[in-house]
Amino acid sequence: MSSANSTVRLAADNVAALDGASVSPIKESVGSYISGYRFNGDSISEGFRAKMRDLLHNRGLVVFAPGTVTAENFTKFGGFLGEFFDYAGPHTPRAPDNPDATVISAAKDSHLRNHVWHADGGFRADAPAFTALFGKAVPKNGGDTMYANATYVYESLDPLFAQYLDSLQVIQSPDATGHITDRYLDPEEAAQARLRMPPFEMPLVRTHPVTGRKWIAINESYVCYIKGVSRVHSQNILGILFDIIKSPEATCRFEWEEGALAVWDNRVVQHRAVKDYSGDATRLLYRCTMTA
Repeated sequence: MSSANSTVRLAADNVAALDGASVSPIKESVGSYISGYRFNGDSISEGFRAKMRDLLHNRGLVVFAPGTVTAENFTKFGGFLGEFFDYAGPHTPRAPDNPDATVISAAKDSHLRNHVWHADGGFRADAPAFTALFGKAVPKNGGDTMYANATYVYESLDPLFAQYLDSLQVIQSPDATGHITDRYLDPEEAAQARLRMPPFEMPLVRTHPVTGRKWIAINESYVCYIKGVSRVHSQNILGILFDIIKSPEATCRFEWEEGALAVWDNRVVQHRAVKDYSGDATRLLYRCTMTA
């Protein structure tokens, strides 16, 4: 990859002075870490809201230190991004102590398959714009989450290759790698799920509605193929892009702490769980998703 475009921005200095918070970059390509801020469970100032949205749009991922929010109020805090997006499945039930959150549990990991690179809801044309993930209970060892900035990837490509990618369309589907087949074991339920979530066509490269920056809009979980080219051509191009997306330069690895909160722009940032914890470990995360 060539060096990243100068539009890649590090943490904004003016955020650090806001409400006592300090901000530091996680990696050059993705992520900022915020400590020293506590959500009171009631309101967020307009200034803090604007700066956080700006930071999130330009850094992709923002991680808040443990103690910033609670399991009960993190969804209200996440509301500074937009309206809640009702996104749940048969293996992601509502959290018992927060009805606006869904549960991501290691006990259901064989069904979740969240260790494959993906964007939440990337199998639907109206996928959520933002995701917030709260560490309810985490393993003593392992269970990290990796993040990749697909905007950084696009801006790092050779311009001629990027121009070619701009011309391509892809087909996305929830069953591209068997998510419906694996989750809905009843044939009738699986058939109904396929009717609700049919394959759809979209550009391989998309443009962010706020920043105007482009990103590679495909992920390993939900893309089927590139439209209008041979199968071999499609597989090779997708394979190249998948390798770049998960390269060390484009990614960061977040080691969970109980009570930490990760929020990201789900349009441009992909993620995956690292399944390196013991089979009896407790890995319980609460999730909420929001529209733009």
